[in-house]
Amino acid sequence: MAGAGSYLVADIGGTNARFAIARGSARDGFRLEEVRRFKNEDFEKLRDAAFAFMQSCSGDKPTAGCFAVAGPIADGEVRLTNSNWRFRPDELAEELGLEHLVAANDFAAQARGALLSAPEDQVELAAGEAVPGAPCAVLGPGTGLGLGLLVPDGERVNVVATEGGHAGFSPRTDEEVEVGKFIADEFGFCSWERLLSGRGLVNIHRAICDIEGVTWGGYRPEKITERALEDAGSISRRTVDLFCNVLGGYAGDVAVITGARGGVYLGGGILPKILPILRESAFHARFCRRGPMSKYAESIPVRLVQSDAPALMGAAAIAEEGGL
Repeated sequence: MAGAGSYLVADIGGTNARFAIARGSARDGFRLEEVRRFKNEDFEKLRDAAFAFMQSCSGDKPTAGCFAVAGPIADGEVRLTNSNWRFRPDELAEELGLEHLVAANDFAAQARGALLSAPEDQVELAAGEAVPGAPCAVLGPGTGLGLGLLVPDGERVNVVATEGGHAGFSPRTDEEVEVGKFIADEFGFCSWERLLSGRGLVNIHRAICDIEGVTWGGYRPEKITERALEDAGSISRRTVDLFCNVLGGYAGDVAVITGARGGVYLGGGILPKILPILRESAFHARFCRRGPMSKYAESIPVRLVQSDAPALMGAAAIAEEGGL
């Protein structure tokens, strides 16, 4: 049948929307075609952007799809958290000529797609040895801090979306205690996301400036990471070092709490940009330092996924399976 094994997929944030046609299967792999990125502000509604994308495509049209969106997923109307776009999957499917359209949380799709990412898009941070059939954890600092779990169930992989980035930060050093207190005093509560995100980099930088009695220079996240790579003696480098160390502690906590002996995958837009610092940091030492469970943590493989394809591939797998 025309369109069999072919899916309309999208990764939709508050600013940009990426669309693609995915062909294949989760078992044999997906091939992404006709990948397009649109600015949300150029379209009044999501349906308009979807129609524009479909108009730009040639070849067999898909009969099913999945839109991964930055926002909570519930029955009925789906609303994006940082956009005025909203849609009902059943109604939009009919308008687009699809038999079925699934809405999924964007990080749930990214988590599902981590296992489908190409080996060349993965960087090994810790070798370990994955336990077949064990859960995997996927976490990523970006605009926020996403965390999803992958639980194998025969040939199917169940995705568990979480709000684990909002758990309480656990400092390991005196400096981290001071940084955590600075953030808690300002926001009333210091979650992991308050440090492990783009805004988190700014929070850490502001905190260290305050601790050192230095006037904060109004740096944005990209300026902090750029400066950190240029000057190993800068407060920006100290900020990124602390960020990486804290990330190691968080990832290790996630691994032992969830039993993620199948592996821990890191994603998000920040880490590929600071990979040299991440490798030199105490990330893995913090990941493994857990008393009697240190050997347990040392056995877990940790990989960084550098591609932005997993969210679209994960959406294709969710479309193939008919939902999470």
